[in-house]
Amino acid sequence: MKFFKKKVIQEVKDGAWGHLANDHNIDADTLSRSLRCVEQTGVLNGQVPVTFLRVFRLAEAEQRGIAITGWETFDQHPDLIVFEGYLTRDNRAHLDRKKP
Repeated sequence: MKFFKKKVIQEVKDGAWGHLANDHNIDADTLSRSLRCVEQTGVLNGQVPVTFLRVFRLAEAEQRGIAITGWETFDQHPDLIVFEGYLTRDNRAHLDRKKP
């Protein structure tokens, strides 16, 4: 039996995609080509299971020579975060803009 490690850098998808497109007016081209995210499962308010998301511009991290190794990368480089928030199990996203 083989175990596969989940990719650290994810494409923005599902409820997060819809939220960014509809609520933040991010166009599909930017979402598919420029923005990526890291995810971390957790619990909101001690009760609600969610997936926490940090959305960033891949090109900016590459230009600055910052290797995205996981969630913790953004603890050290919070200025890379463009949007941060969570996705609920029923696929509803809440993402706050952190920088233009």
